[in-house]
Amino acid sequence: MGERKKIKGGAVGAQLTLTARAVRNALSHELAARGLYPGQDAVLLAIAEEDDGISLRDLAERLAVRPPTVTKTMTRLSAQGIVERRPSGTDARQSFVHLTDKGQSLVAEVRLVRGGVEKRALKGMKTKDARRLRKLLRRIEKNFADDAPAAASGETED
Repeated sequence: MGERKKIKGGAVGAQLTLTARAVRNALSHELAARGLYPGQDAVLLAIAEEDDGISLRDLAERLAVRPPTVTKTMTRLSAQGIVERRPSGTDARQSFVHLTDKGQSLVAEVRLVRGGVEKRALKGMKTKDARRLRKLLRRIEKNFADDAPAAASGETED
């Protein structure tokens, strides 16, 4: 039986880093063309899932970032006319974030952009190989999530 070649130390991690950077740069370029900053796409999609809006605390939890990060992002998106804060109908101390009409239209664009970037990333791959890649990437992520310290949340500023 043939022996498997050993992967040189760090080769997989280095390739994952380079690949993630390439995908992130492509996505960032497409988002910038629409007036969005990196990370705002995930925020818009998370808000879009909630018909009745979402509290900043719940949004921060869903995105696995700290509340001040969400507050800064909401301030920027609000200034751009993409989101608006509305008071809770049941708790005067709490407000919920909702998408404006502009925000709703951007959600459709964000979905198209993300799909286009993914299509570009998987260009030349068979469907079966793309499914296998997703499965392997989820496994790698789980390997780190199983024992990741709480401080290493991987959050970004926007």
